[in-house]
Amino acid sequence: MKYTVRAEWDDTGCWVVTVPAVPGAISQSTRLDQVRTDAAEVIEIQTGQPVSPKDLDIEWHVSGSAGEVAALARAARTQLDELTRSAVRQLRHVGLSLRDTGALTGISFQRAQQIEREERSRG
Repeated sequence: MKYTVRAEWDDTGCWVVTVPAVPGAISQSTRLDQVRTDAAEVIEIQTGQPVSPKDLDIEWHVSGSAGEVAALARAARTQLDELTRSAVRQLRHVGLSLRDTGALTGISFQRAQQIEREERSRG
């Protein structure tokens, strides 16, 4: 079963972790990378059912402008990654080397090669 987990930064310096679908499933984490494990543990305690951290969708929230800027940065990074993948695909298609592709896109030739391999494996 998939669960949505809400992680909200608290003024005490911790992430307050709640699982809306599981009454009483509340925990705290000191770092965002600990939220999945902490949430899985509290779900298991509350429901008696084991849960894989992989089955959790994390919704993080930081109030104010800091949270807004972080969300914008994340969206921009996703958009840039998609654009870079498209550029690598098109530049390689017209015959440019990995080194030239990297130079034109502002990434290393190793990253261009990695993107190319990932694209091939996706089909």
